[in-house]
Amino acid sequence: MQISELVEPVDYHDQLNPLLWDGRELKLDVRYKLLNIAHSFIDFIGISPIGLEDITISGSNASFGYNIHSDIDLHLIVRNPDPTHLELFDAKKNQFNSEHNIKIKGIDVEVYVQPKDNPHHSLGIYSVLDNHWISEPKHDKPNVDSREVSTKARYYSGLINYALRTQDLEQVMNIWTDIKRLRKAGLEAGGEYSIEIDPRRVSEDDIALLA
Repeated sequence: MQISELVEPVDYHDQLNPLLWDGRELKLDVRYKLLNIAHSFIDFIGISPIGLEDITISGSNASFGYNIHSDIDLHLIVRNPDPTHLELFDAKKNQFNSEHNIKIKGIDVEVYVQPKDNPHHSLGIYSVLDNHWISEPKHDKPNVDSREVSTKARYYSGLINYALRTQDLEQVMNIWTDIKRLRKAGLEAGGEYSIEIDPRRVSEDDIALLA
């Protein structure tokens, strides 16, 4: 894994992705395709009724920070899901996304099931079902410390490579859990462009030990 694969300059634009949006309105053909994908996924899950509350998109392609690698995060918002179904939703999500190479205008679509009471942090959230913004993105260019991002990426790249070299599956899972924890904490604290820092700062000595 190369650092360049983990760290890229922040892309920030003056308009939403023109492949998907007319100004701040979702293009009609894009909306219909997203609705069809969502309903195909509901059929794929095979639970009726699923308790669908909304169908939303969020993330980079619902804000000004998209780039060529950004996918479309398509969320099925469900109310009061049976706790026993949550693992099934995750398994079905992984299977559906793996078996269906879904793209709109050349952009990958990733489908998720999100419980209604599970807070979701994003610069922009758009209801595909009702065709309106739930949280409209603001055009505020982020201030990102690229050196801090690079240092943290190098540290985790080293951890991942070390775990793979030693074939330590438990360590791989621990790293994955830690990255998800940091991402969640960063989103809650400062939004999508925040950098969640560990209690101890990652130093060059830490990185060197993993080389």
